[in-house]
Amino acid sequence: MTSRIGLAVFGLGSIGNIHVKNILTSPRASLKWIVRNKLEEAEKFVKAYDISARCATPAQINDVIDDPSVRGVLICSPSTSHEEIIAASLKGGKTVLCEKPITTEVSSTQACYDLAEKQGCHLLCAFHRRFDPSFRALHERVVSGSLGPLRMVRTSSRDYTPPTADYIKTSGGIFIDTVIHDLDITSWVVGSRPRLVFSRGHAFSDQFAKHGDVDVQVTTVHFENGVIAILDNVRQSLYGYDQRFEAVCEEGMLTVDNPTLNSLSEHGPRVTATPRTGQSYLTRYPQAYANEMEHFLDVLEGKAAPLITKDETLQAMRLAEACKQSCQSGQPLVV
Repeated sequence: MTSRIGLAVFGLGSIGNIHVKNILTSPRASLKWIVRNKLEEAEKFVKAYDISARCATPAQINDVIDDPSVRGVLICSPSTSHEEIIAASLKGGKTVLCEKPITTEVSSTQACYDLAEKQGCHLLCAFHRRFDPSFRALHERVVSGSLGPLRMVRTSSRDYTPPTADYIKTSGGIFIDTVIHDLDITSWVVGSRPRLVFSRGHAFSDQFAKHGDVDVQVTTVHFENGVIAILDNVRQSLYGYDQRFEAVCEEGMLTVDNPTLNSLSEHGPRVTATPRTGQSYLTRYPQAYANEMEHFLDVLEGKAAPLITKDETLQAMRLAEACKQSCQSGQPLVV
């Protein structure tokens, strides 16, 4: 019987919980460590679910990295903590899956990938939408050319509830925290290098304004192959978690729409009603996260190369930074 792959998880927020669940349900993985600032909460979690994993605080990172049973590390902690954990993990010979952004700066993200190459280890950025079955199907159709060449892309990403004040402080801002997902998935589908971005945004909430951030933004990206992409992001949409994608081709259009909570629709003399969408990525992307975990395990077993490369991650980072600069200056920016 093949032994399970030992994994350590840093962070036990919403994303950390998703990854822990997928580790526990995978026949190929074994959860060895949970690392969290609030040690008592990690210990309570382990006890409640009767998990054999050990618990530690970030200050005990050496104990985790020095554990020979740990082959992979998943980083789900605040963005400002990523660089230190990545460096320690790579120097310890571990394969790393890190939630976006790898770091909040292009230069430090580049340094992390350079270190991964030096150590002979893989570093993967967790752009989970790449693993969503609908997005993968759309990408395959665009690449096939079955509807002719791609002409335009439009994405909408709107959160049901805004992030907390503490999260906003360490998120890196809307472009690094949220828009980067849309930039990555759009670039992947378009299959061409971006050459110009123009972003406009506004902070309707003081919670964002006091950190120099915005809670509504629209970005236009022009690609070298002529495709134009329009991306909108809103930090609060009370009707639900809204994630849509359109790919307009010469001979037709492909769309990815929001799944609903159920399939019941009402048709009456005065109203036609459809079910609501979910309220977070937890209900929107469960299969994407499960597929992402299995891909990470494939990489660890040498069965696959990372689907999300260093160059793609750095391009998304540079684009996000360019969007931020364009928004602040009010001017388009060549990239």
